Amino acid sequence: MHEAAGIKIVAGIIGGMLLGLAAFFMWPVYEHLTGEATVYRMFCTSERAGDSPCVLRDELTSVPETYKAFPDQQSVIVWIGNDAPSKLGNCAVRDALNWRCTRNDKKVGTVDQSMANGQLTETVDGNPSPGLGLFYQAPRWRWWLVKLLETSGLRK
Repeated sequence: MHEAAGIKIVAGIIGGMLLGLAAFFMWPVYEHLTGEATVYRMFCTSERAGDSPCVLRDELTSVPETYKAFPDQQSVIVWIGNDAPSKLGNCAVRDALNWRCTRNDKKVGTVDQSMANGQLTETVDGNPSPGLGLFYQAPRWRWWLVKLLETSGLRK
C-alpha cells in the first residue's frame, strides 16, 4: 500500500514538472498572440569582452521590460517591472516582435527604439544608446536561471 502511494507521489511530481516546463516554453507563444513581448536584460559585474555575455557568476538580472504592440493603432506601450505603463510615440508596428518608434529629445537628439524578431535595439542620433553598453538582452531561460541563483542564495 505504501509503495503505491509513493509511486503516485513520484508520478505527480514528474507530471507537475513536465507541465511547468511546457508552460515555460509556451509562454512566449501566448505573449506573441496577445501582442506582447518581454525583454529580459542582464548586466555584468565584471568587464565584458565586446558583445559576448559574461560568465554566469558575474551576471545579474535587471527588471524585465514588457512591450505591447497595437498594429491597428500603430502604437506601443511599455512597462518596466511593476511601474506604470508609458506609450511610445511615432511608431510603425507590424506585430509584437517587429516595430519601430522614434522620438526627438532636446537633450540627447533623435531616439529610435525598435524591435526586430524580438531583439530590442535603441539608438541615439544613429549611434547605439550608451545605456545598452551595460545592459544586454538575454534569453528568457538564462535570465530565469540567474534570477533563481540570485534569490536562492546559492551565490554570493
